[in-house]
Amino acid sequence: MDKQDLYKKLVYQNIEDALAELNAEDKGRYYICNCPECNAHEAFIYKNNTNFIQCNRENHCGERMLLQFHEKESLHPEREKIQNTFPSLSDDQKEALTWSMRLFSFAKTGTKSEILDNGYRGLLKENAREHIVDLQNEQVTSYFFNKVSSLLGKDYSNNSWMCERNLVFPLYDENNILNRVLLRSSIDPTLEPKEIQLIMNPSKETKDFFMEIPDKANTVVFSESLLDALSFREIDPNCGFVALTGASKTRQVQAYIKKNKGAFTDKHILMAMDDDKAGWKATQKLVATLRTEGLDENISLFRYNDGFKDANEFLQGNRTQFEKRYLQDTNQLQRAKPMQHEMS
Repeated sequence: MDKQDLYKKLVYQNIEDALAELNAEDKGRYYICNCPECNAHEAFIYKNNTNFIQCNRENHCGERMLLQFHEKESLHPEREKIQNTFPSLSDDQKEALTWSMRLFSFAKTGTKSEILDNGYRGLLKENAREHIVDLQNEQVTSYFFNKVSSLLGKDYSNNSWMCERNLVFPLYDENNILNRVLLRSSIDPTLEPKEIQLIMNPSKETKDFFMEIPDKANTVVFSESLLDALSFREIDPNCGFVALTGASKTRQVQAYIKKNKGAFTDKHILMAMDDDKAGWKATQKLVATLRTEGLDENISLFRYNDGFKDANEFLQGNRTQFEKRYLQDTNQLQRAKPMQHEMS
């Protein structure tokens, strides 16, 4: 008899599903989980052997169980969606895209992050964790690059300059398929350029703006980056946002506005691009499109204090004043005519 036949077996689709169901916490070399036998949060799964889980309550439980995964026997739901939607991708690319999406989903709740859990750039843990993934160190980032090299067309796993970019901002399309990632570093925040963008789905024109508009949203903020948009979420958790991935990238947003006018109807639209030449140019383009679509009645411009050029900088520099300014701008709308005068 095989020694493994002596253990009770627990069957999951994959390791990520097991960790999520067992309420796993990342402790470095191992995960601490709920014991499937006694339910105490004192069971261990070691990362170098994920086929076993053992309860640490030796005198009360101490159960040791075998974990089995069916991933190879059937397609993961995300893999099936990708296979049906993007048949031009190779099998390696489909697997890499599926793996990336599962990794980012698990990392939001299944791992610890000193940087995201302790006020990264003025953002509360819940706000940051919802939208940013921390790969934590160069070794994990290197592993990530190796796994997705078929998508990128290049393997960055031995590039130390790239592997220091541990913070990932995933951008998904309307079907929640990963399109691109924006990479920053908390290992070395002085890295230049501060942000790198990589396309994760080479089979299509990838989306180049973030958008979330909750049903309860009264205000939709247009900003130049996701960090700026999340800064407004600190003040108003229900606000919607459209966040560019660069001041010059307005074409897709303008096209979206034209096709989805209803998403912005009856909303207060707050333009909050960076307070510089590029930001002002982007504002003019977007406002022109909004006007063409008859959406200019409730537009106002976010007003920066002297010395602050973007929303995230303002939030970090003077959170109280930032909140006050947002509330002023959303409660007292600058109507279309005054803004037309300002922009003329």
